[in-house]
Amino acid sequence: MQPSALIDQEDDGHPAALTFAWPILPDRSEAWRRFIQEMLGTRRAAYEASRRRLGITRELTWLAQVQRGEVAMVYVETGQPDRVMHDLRESDRPFDRWYRQQVLELHGIDLQDLLAWPPCELIFAWQGR
Repeated sequence: MQPSALIDQEDDGHPAALTFAWPILPDRSEAWRRFIQEMLGTRRAAYEASRRRLGITRELTWLAQVQRGEVAMVYVETGQPDRVMHDLRESDRPFDRWYRQQVLELHGIDLQDLLAWPPCELIFAWQGR
C-alpha cells in the first residue's frame, strides 16, 4: 500500500483539509502507539507550537485495521495546505525534525520527499448547506 494524500482546497471560507493514509510498517504498531503517547505527553507543548506555526487548526488521527496490517488515517484542517507541507518539509526545528524521523521509521515515508507521492483524485464530495 502506497502512502496517499488528498488536498481539498475550499473557496467558501471553510478551512481546507489535508487527508493522509499512512500504512504502519510491519511490527511497528506498538512503536507507533508510543510515538503518539510521547507526542501528546512529554512533547505536547512542542507539538501544539508546531501545529500553530504550520497554520493547522484541527488534526484528527484514526488507526484502521486492514487486511495487510494497520493504517494511520490523518485529517488536518488548515487555511493554507500547500504551506503546511512545505513548511513541515523544510523546518529545522527540533520537534519537526523528530516528527519527520518518526514518520520515516514508523511508516517508511520521507516527508522531505512529498512531491514524489502519487496524487489522489477526489471522486465524490457532499456538503450540506
